[in-house]
Amino acid sequence: MSKRQILEYLLETNTGVSTAQIAFALLAAVVLGVLMCVVYRATYRGTLYSKNFNLTLLLVALITTIVMMIIGTNLALSLGMVGSLSIIRFRTAIKEPRDIAFLFWAVCIGLACGSEFYLAGVLGSALIAVVLFLACLDLYDSASYLLVVRGGADSLDLGAVQGAVRGCSKAVKLRMRNLSAAGQEATFELRLRPKQENALVDAVRACPGVDSVNLVSYSGESIG
Repeated sequence: MSKRQILEYLLETNTGVSTAQIAFALLAAVVLGVLMCVVYRATYRGTLYSKNFNLTLLLVALITTIVMMIIGTNLALSLGMVGSLSIIRFRTAIKEPRDIAFLFWAVCIGLACGSEFYLAGVLGSALIAVVLFLACLDLYDSASYLLVVRGGADSLDLGAVQGAVRGCSKAVKLRMRNLSAAGQEATFELRLRPKQENALVDAVRACPGVDSVNLVSYSGESIG
């Protein structure tokens, strides 16, 4: 068989897919997609949860499954799909790296179900879910914060503030100190274990000369 005949065979060959295969692939994609959505919601740590993004993950898994079943049966369709998708540009900015990982997970579910690699999809999704739940246990986790303390120019006892901060923090470093006629301000960079934020704020507020305390995490959340 010549190279031309081989190429014509690949381009003209069209493997049929039964209705039962299509239905089972879509059902598997829905099951794994719902599992992914549940894991996303259960492990989400931010304050602005987006239900639409979670629904989009499920839709991406289903759409990828359909695309894989279409292009997997014909080489010509596969080449045409690659060409058409190469001209698409997505302008939506995704700020959280975690969300990008979930999008890749949705695409992988679609690829596995569309190509009938169900075992890889199930085992891979189960492993990812276990890893995410273990990562959310916060057994040895710590969060980074900026602590801003303001007080009187003469009344604020900075030594007492530093002692209170060190007593509640895993690591602390004085980043800035500003002294003026109106008062003084000190900024600390520190690491805290989860659920220790309120204890730190209360301890610093009890120090002599403290007028205000602001505890800001690197994610933008403010306490105090």
